[in-house]
Amino acid sequence: MKKKLLSILLCTSMIASLAVGCGSNSKEEVSEGTDKSEKTKLTFWCHENEPWIKSYNVMAEKFEKEHPEYDVEVQSYPFKVYTEKIQTALTSKGEECPDIIAVWGGMAPAYIESDALAAVPADFEKELREDYMDPTLGVYQKEGKIYGVPMEYNLEYGGMIVNKKLFEESKLEYPTTWEELRKVSQEVSVSNGDVVEMEGFEMMDSDSLICNYLAMILQQGGQYIEDNGDINFATAEGVKALEEILSMVDNGEVDLENLANGEYCFNDVYQDKGYMASVGTWGIGEGETYELKYGEDYEYVPVPQYGEKMAFASETGWGLMVPANGANVDAAWEFIEFFSQPENLVEHNIACNQLPPRKSMLTNETYLNAMSDIAFILDILPDGQWMGPYNTSAMRQIFDQMFLDLCDAKDRDVEGALKAASEQISSECKMSYSMD
Repeated sequence: MKKKLLSILLCTSMIASLAVGCGSNSKEEVSEGTDKSEKTKLTFWCHENEPWIKSYNVMAEKFEKEHPEYDVEVQSYPFKVYTEKIQTALTSKGEECPDIIAVWGGMAPAYIESDALAAVPADFEKELREDYMDPTLGVYQKEGKIYGVPMEYNLEYGGMIVNKKLFEESKLEYPTTWEELRKVSQEVSVSNGDVVEMEGFEMMDSDSLICNYLAMILQQGGQYIEDNGDINFATAEGVKALEEILSMVDNGEVDLENLANGEYCFNDVYQDKGYMASVGTWGIGEGETYELKYGEDYEYVPVPQYGEKMAFASETGWGLMVPANGANVDAAWEFIEFFSQPENLVEHNIACNQLPPRKSMLTNETYLNAMSDIAFILDILPDGQWMGPYNTSAMRQIFDQMFLDLCDAKDRDVEGALKAASEQISSECKMSYSMD
C-alpha cells in the first residue's frame, strides 16, 4: 500500500466541530421477487485499494447472508477525497454520514479527541483487550475506552526484501546476524565519489529509518519513552544505535536519496540497485510492478537482530470506527464484530497481505498455509510495543530532518541532536488526551 497516507496534522482543522450529529434515514424498501421487505442499510466507507475493496465486499455479502435484515453498501473514494468526505460527514447532518469508516491509525486521534465516535461496546471491548496485541489497540484508546477495532498489525520492522539474483551472482548467503549483515553490506556496496551506485543494506526511508532505530534501542535493553510519556532518544543506547546507522552512510553502503525524496528503499532492490532493503510485509507485492517473480528474482527474509533480545516498536494500523451520532450505531457494531471473528478476519488479512492483529490468529493454519513466506514475522509480533501516544507522522519528519542534518554536519554532536529532537517531538507531537 502506502503506509503513512496521512498525518494527524491534516485532520486537526475539524476537531472542534466533529461532535455535530450526522444521522440519516437508514431504511429502504427492497424488492425480492414479488415481496417487499424492509432492510436496514449500513453504509461502509473506505479508501480506494482494489484488494481491500474486494475483501470488504466479500465480507459484506457474508454478513448479509447470515443477517438478511441488513444491506451493507461499500463506498470507496480516492484517499484525498475520502479523508475530506469524512471531515464533511462528521461535521454535518443528513445522508452524508456513513455508519462505518475504515481509518488509518494516524487519522484516528483527531476523531477520537473530538468525541465524534462511538466507543466499542463493553462486551466487545473485553474481547479486544484479551485477544488483540497491544500495538494494534494503542491509538484507539482514550481515558480507558476503545474507539476503534484493529484490522491489522502494522509493522515496518522485521523483514527485508533481498535481491536473490544479485546474491546468487555474488555467491553470497543471506546474512543471519547483525555482524554478517554489516559485512555483506560493506562488501557489495559500490560508490563512485559521493554517488552510491550499488546499495548494501538499505533502511534510509521515512518508514524504515525510525522503526529500525527504535528496534535497535529496545534490543539493547533500552527504552525511549520515559515514565511521564516524554521521548528521550539521548540515552547511551540511543546514541550507540544512531552512530551505527550513521556509519552506514559514512562507509558508502547507502545514500540518502530515498529519505530526502520521500521514496522507498525497496525500489532500489527491485531495480538491481541494491541487495537488501528493510520494509514491512506490504512491500512484497510491489515486486510485481517491476514484473519480477517472488522466489526467483527476490525474496523476503528476516532482518538480523541488532541486540540480545527481540524488541521493536509499532504504530497502530488500519481499523474500523463508528460515528457516534450515526443512525445505526448498534447495527454497525454488529457488522464489525462479525468481520472481526477470526474465521472472517483471516480471509481479509490474507487477501490484503496484512499481519493479523489477534493473538489467537498467530497459529491460525489457514493464515500460515497461505502466508508461509512471512510466517517468521508472526513469531516476533508478541515482542512489539506501541510506538507511543504521538503523532507519528510529525514525529518522523522531525527525526528524519535531524538525521539528514547530522549526515551533513562536519562536527557531529549526536547526543545533542538526539536531545533536541526528543524535546521537539515531546512538545509538539504528543496526543492531548490520556490513554488510561
